Amino acid sequence: MKVMFYMLLPICFFSCIFSCGKGGVLEEALEFAGENRAELESVLRHYREDAVKYESAVFLIENMLRKYSEDDRQFEEYEAMVDEWLRIKSERFYATEAMSDSLLRANGLASGRKRLYDLQNIKASYLINNIDRAVEAWTSTPWGQDIPFDVFCEEILPYRLSTEPLENWRDIVLEQYRTLYDSLRSENLDAFAACVRVFEAMGLDWDSVNKFSPLAPATNYRMIHKLRTGACVERVKYGIYVMRAFGIPVSWEYTPQWPNRSMGHDWASVRVGEGEYIPFIPTELKPGEPHKPDRRMAKAYRRTFSINMQSLPVVSKSGDIPAVFRSMCMEDVSARTFEAGDIRIPSENPHDSKDGFIYLCVFDNKSWKPVSWTKAGREVVFTDMGKDIVYLPVRYRDNTIIPCGSPFIFTAQSEIKRLKPDTTAGQRLKLVRKYPFLANWHVKMAGGTFEGANRPDFSDAAILHTVETDPDFYWCTVVPATPGAYRYYRYLSPDGGKGHIAELEFYAGKDSVRIRGGVIGTPGANENNPSRTVDKAFDGDVLTFFDAPQPDGAWAGMDFGKRETVTKIRYLPRNDDNIIVPGQLYELFYWDEGGWITLGQQKAESYVLYYDGAPLNALFLLRNLSKGKEERIFIWENGGQVWY
Repeated sequence: MKVMFYMLLPICFFSCIFSCGKGGVLEEALEFAGENRAELESVLRHYREDAVKYESAVFLIENMLRKYSEDDRQFEEYEAMVDEWLRIKSERFYATEAMSDSLLRANGLASGRKRLYDLQNIKASYLINNIDRAVEAWTSTPWGQDIPFDVFCEEILPYRLSTEPLENWRDIVLEQYRTLYDSLRSENLDAFAACVRVFEAMGLDWDSVNKFSPLAPATNYRMIHKLRTGACVERVKYGIYVMRAFGIPVSWEYTPQWPNRSMGHDWASVRVGEGEYIPFIPTELKPGEPHKPDRRMAKAYRRTFSINMQSLPVVSKSGDIPAVFRSMCMEDVSARTFEAGDIRIPSENPHDSKDGFIYLCVFDNKSWKPVSWTKAGREVVFTDMGKDIVYLPVRYRDNTIIPCGSPFIFTAQSEIKRLKPDTTAGQRLKLVRKYPFLANWHVKMAGGTFEGANRPDFSDAAILHTVETDPDFYWCTVVPATPGAYRYYRYLSPDGGKGHIAELEFYAGKDSVRIRGGVIGTPGANENNPSRTVDKAFDGDVLTFFDAPQPDGAWAGMDFGKRETVTKIRYLPRNDDNIIVPGQLYELFYWDEGGWITLGQQKAESYVLYYDGAPLNALFLLRNLSKGKEERIFIWENGGQVWY
């Protein structure tokens, strides 16, 4: 095993270091510890006859700078409220907003809390327990022999993941998974096979983050295991705790911002072989399955426990840097995550290139977000950048982004296409959306039927209309070819359609007056989204929709209590409401000279907007001033909107 080299190092070497003074980073860490120095030194003394564990302790202490927990005096109160939240959730699925607010306050999200730095507070017994358990898992598993010491230090040994309250989580995990742990250690498995087995044992029962989720960023393993709810961050933390307790080398990786939509993304990666990393999302995406194959990334980073001496805080020696780069414990892993290329661009303001750094931003629906940095100069180079993405070069001063060049497309062929608007010539734009449609929900309606009946089981149903082709994302109107008098009316989804429909309206009489009855239809909802019941097809909210518990035979309708002759039916497929909506106010912009320039406001008269005199070779943004949040940059090419 690779650990044998460290075990053979002379014990007297470590004794000499400990007794004669420790210089450098270790000594700086011990000095920062202050009154807690004795606790850390007792750990070093405890391991001075065990080379591997001593070096493990040194690694943790040297890299403990800036590691901290938030003051957890209220954590017991928080946990009690979580238990109450879970009880309510089991009865009504969603907790009340008041309960959620109290949970957030209890966990310190509503106001700042005191930081308890590990160097000044961590106990020797805690570090010793963590090191003993980590080394045992590393040296007693079949896959451990393939894990070098430096990988062990980064991907198995760390005792914390963020700012969560400390706990002996390795003991908790192994108590829960003892049978599996013992079984895997007796089999001849590599790290990937072990990771798959543990992933399967963890299961997929996980609630997606919802409006009233009480999860906080600093939640520890015990709390995450109890809640089993949250976004990708909570999934990743949960999986890493479990995998590392088993001695499986797993890292926490992320992209800070998608380049073509809002937010970023986190995932875990298991190390296999000589250094290949395979991504997965605990409780969701199995190791080896495609990870977001339809998503582009601009950059990918890894959260490390060790301090990266090439990180921006270390290199810049300044606090005036974007928040996304303020951690000293991050490493660029773009080159091994996706097909990347280097961007070389001349500075458009070479006289202003002496003040440090240039950043590249991507657009997040509302504003530009930095994703990469490099040193300023007459020519700047950004390495390992994602392709087919729009970037904007900026500076950063006084917590403010300052554009310092034109946006450009880094094409799939690694070419740079600058987007400098030509205002000397104009063109006409025909706009149909303000945001790209990212899913094909509407295709689930083709083959569906609208029916009338006088028996509640629709055994005497008459088909009034069949949806022959996939409808557009707009309101659709149906006039029954042979209307009749029926008490019950419904939309019957085609097989596989899951009842997907956003809104359904019935009209009667020669004046086509809307009529309302009692909601009927397939009971229940998709178990992953229990609020999407049949009544959502009649609630007047175009963004809610019916999502049936089974894919086939789902339907939504109304009981009018008496026979009615329906003369018109209006329906809206499941959609995102990002189309052009008649009666709503819009404004079109293009980017020039470091900001958005308006091309004017228009109130839509139909499902299309026309803008004349728009510049050529420009980057555009269409905003709905009446409602909505999602907006997306685009260019005009070949007579249509091309989204970025």
